[in-house]
Amino acid sequence: MTDIEQKSLISEKTDHHVEQARKQIKDWLNKPMRVSIIDGRVLVGVLLCTDRDQNLILGNCNEYIGSPSEQEEFRVLGLALIPGQHIQSIYIEEGPSSIFSHSNPSHTSITTTNDHMLDDDKSDG
Repeated sequence: MTDIEQKSLISEKTDHHVEQARKQIKDWLNKPMRVSIIDGRVLVGVLLCTDRDQNLILGNCNEYIGSPSEQEEFRVLGLALIPGQHIQSIYIEEGPSSIFSHSNPSHTSITTTNDHMLDDDKSDG
């Protein structure tokens, strides 16, 4: 196999991976999510937007110190921008009872509630 054929094959795999990631992000838009950030806070809101730097914008967002629970006080933020570099994990409500977990390997990992896990490799640039 020539170098050109190898580069073409790698490019096709990368394009397929990028398209899958875009489709997944589109599926998550307007879904409720819980985002743990590295300082221990948890933000709960609806995913409105993201960008290539993995920043998130959540609407109808509430901020909790620690894990959200019914007894715990929270602060209403409304619209919140979460820098991607501060995200520790993301839990996305996909259905009536399922939670999707996305953990950032550059920070402490959180155990998932099921087998669905998407790793975020920020070392790619």
